[in-house]
Amino acid sequence: MHLETAGDERGEPLLFLHGTGPGATGELSFRPVLPALATYRCLVPDLVGFGRSDHPETVPDGPGPWFAHRVDAVVRLLDELGLDRVHLVAHSYGARVALELMLRSPGRVGRAVLVAAGGTPVKAALSTLTDFYRDPDEPAMRRMVAAQLSRGDPDEGYVRERLAVAVRPEVRRSFRAAMAPGEPMPTYDPTVLAGVGHRVLVVHGKDDRTIAPTAGLFLAEHLPHADLHLFAACGHLVQYEVPTRLGSMVREFLADRP
Repeated sequence: MHLETAGDERGEPLLFLHGTGPGATGELSFRPVLPALATYRCLVPDLVGFGRSDHPETVPDGPGPWFAHRVDAVVRLLDELGLDRVHLVAHSYGARVALELMLRSPGRVGRAVLVAAGGTPVKAALSTLTDFYRDPDEPAMRRMVAAQLSRGDPDEGYVRERLAVAVRPEVRRSFRAAMAPGEPMPTYDPTVLAGVGHRVLVVHGKDDRTIAPTAGLFLAEHLPHADLHLFAACGHLVQYEVPTRLGSMVREFLADRP
């Protein structure tokens, strides 16, 4: 896994798990909020099949096998770094990975912040992502990013950087393989969520058209120790629309002592 780092090397480790979509990477996903969390040892990987991480050809097509492979790779990354326990900040698909980590290896996770989280029974609207590769050019990337914002035009630098990643042949192949028909990913229902004992901050944009805010409400209702914050006038990319407020909220949540 390709890993970017930021913040204080001596700080508590904070692992960032990015979402899916053509051209997604860890650093691109979380760049706006990293300055607010500079007292932490920020670990920002590209999940397998994204960006500069490996693009394996042996993983079977379908969401389920790719999800399992990515979760395994995150665990191996923590092993390689010698980290017994980390806090998590996870966005969209990354929140699904975070939930799996909390269930599979609960002792390795401290607290978790789930932003615009996937993994619930609330169905995501992914057509703007899957349609991108029909004509993968700059206008298509701009439309895809704009669909995940609630207001204003996308940052042109972000659009160009993400497009440059998305059009790489191996990135395109991995995305299509992971989105192909096949074994589905797990969905976390109330019975499963009841077994998560971690403190969790659930954050969602009220104008999210990719994963409706009812997903955040679902998690807040069924995770035993979850707080919920809904940001008005925010879409799916909360970290780009309110980076300062989100960063402050994450910092306060992680530092709070019961």
